[in-house]
Amino acid sequence: MGSGYLSDTGYTIAIDVVVVAFCRSYSARELAIRSGKYKKRTLMEYEYINRSLTDAAREIAGDDFDKYIHEIGYSIGYSASQVDFVSEYEYKRTKKEVKLNIAKKLHLLD
Repeated sequence: MGSGYLSDTGYTIAIDVVVVAFCRSYSARELAIRSGKYKKRTLMEYEYINRSLTDAAREIAGDDFDKYIHEIGYSIGYSASQVDFVSEYEYKRTKKEVKLNIAKKLHLLD
């Protein structure tokens, strides 16, 4: 497949776009879940997606999981990151691992 972005894992730019979109809309789904204004089936799907994102990010990033979800969704890099006390290398490595784990939890990758 070449030397593309995480290509050795099967993670492609197309999958990255989907992961970023799910992360970006995380807060909107949280608000919808809290409002309860949607049909039960919709709320169940929103809960499943957000739980998958949370679980995937927490497995890799620990307590900083919410920061990584936000920063992935809004394409925030190391220089503007809210994640404290990590090197740039560690930040980028962790962010890639979180993205990969999210893709797996959402069944976009095996």
